[in-house]
Formats: sequence, C-alpha cells, structure tokens
Amino acid sequence: MLKITAIGNLTRDVELKMDESTGIPYTILRIASDRRYRNRAGEKITDFISIKVRGPLAERCAAFAYKGCKLAASGDFETIVFSEDPSRQPGFLIKANEVEFLSPRRVDEGAAALPEEEQPCEAA
Repeated sequence: MLKITAIGNLTRDVELKMDESTGIPYTILRIASDRRYRNRAGEKITDFISIKVRGPLAERCAAFAYKGCKLAASGDFETIVFSEDPSRQPGFLIKANEVEFLSPRRVDEGAAALPEEEQPCEAA
C-alpha cells in the first residue's frame, strides 16, 4: 500500500467542477510547500503539488478552503503523462481521500456558522 501526505498553502481559490461522465464533483487543488533547506545560492526551494479531490470531500474543500490557507492532503498518487507533448517530463498528482484544513476559518465563515442570537455585535 502506498500513501503520500503533502502539507502546503493553497495557491488559488477552489474551483469545483463536475465529471461529465459520472456526475461526481471534483476539484484540483494546487499547494506550495517550501523545503527545509535552501539551494547553494541560499534561495528557498518551493515545490508545487497538485491534488485531485472527488465527491463530498471536493464540495467541502470548495466550501472551506481559500487561497493561502494551509492544508494537508493524503492519498495515493497518479502519474500524469503528457501525450500532446512527449518531450515534457511525466508528473504526478495526489488522489486525496483525506484533506485536513490547518488554517482557521475565515472570519466571515465563522460568523455565518453561528446561530443568529450568537452573532457578534458590530460597534456603532
């Protein structure tokens, strides 16, 4: 069994899509993660990782994840071959079956989740 976990910051807001053949929602998350070490020139090295999420988990990601939030995704991986450009190196993406949000919810989302009587008061 192969399981891979990646932690990083979301590079853009989540765009929920629909698989036309199955009708199942999905999204591709892209995270950026800095390595613990620098290159010989002293510059940070950042990796960009693509994560495919399907079904109710994709809907949850669309509802709660936002550009810049930190998240952890776990699952197996899929190799991507670019048939239209054979000179391009193959890549991979994580097919996530677990996503954990590591950043707090946005203020407006947290306030919207509270019952009306518990909503914070605005200063007049």
